[in-house]
Amino acid sequence: MRFRRQVPWARHAAEPAGPEAPAPRAAHPPFLATVFGRRLLRDAAIVLGTFAVGYVLARAWLSPVPLITSDHSVPRVLELTGGEAQRRLTALGFRVKFDDERAHPTIPRGSIVWQDPAPGTVLAQNSIVSVAPSAGPQLAPVPDIVGLPMPFAIKVLAAAGLKPGSVDTVTSDPEPNVVIATRPAAGAGREAGSTVDLVVSGQPKAPASQAARIIQRPFSTGVRR
Repeated sequence: MRFRRQVPWARHAAEPAGPEAPAPRAAHPPFLATVFGRRLLRDAAIVLGTFAVGYVLARAWLSPVPLITSDHSVPRVLELTGGEAQRRLTALGFRVKFDDERAHPTIPRGSIVWQDPAPGTVLAQNSIVSVAPSAGPQLAPVPDIVGLPMPFAIKVLAAAGLKPGSVDTVTSDPEPNVVIATRPAAGAGREAGSTVDLVVSGQPKAPASQAARIIQRPFSTGVRR
């Protein structure tokens, strides 16, 4: 009797095959790699390009200004000296126009107290920026106190923000202690708190006949009996 030796691989080969396994699914290509995706990308590029060209042409037609400008923002030059303000503005391509001086209680004379346009305004090169320097504190006009008695004249000066300075007394015909002149004259401007020199009248002049009697009296040699 002959026996057949079973080989492992032969035994597996002899076994009946089970149900068939499903075949692996094919990988889908990327969307843009498809014909439809490429067409959609091409159409979108055409639409965006047409829009960009139309925008540029419409802007150039409606507002013919360069797309790339050299505009600058106006810097703040307040409280700077006139020379420094002019240097900063001209460095940005602006032209500077100096207006009349304006009084200011705190900003010293010569410094900028006003500018137009305001800081931060965007202007093109070669535009004009107007500035006004400070004239210092506002000047108080000297009041007209000629002909007033000295005490009343001092009160008038104090009301105007001034005070009396040196007082010169001269012999004059009017009654004594009356202001006959001021230095500076009435109407001149003085800084608040400054002084005004006064000229006031002293004792009136003695008449000529009285002066002659006063002079001749020491030389009279009459004998009193």
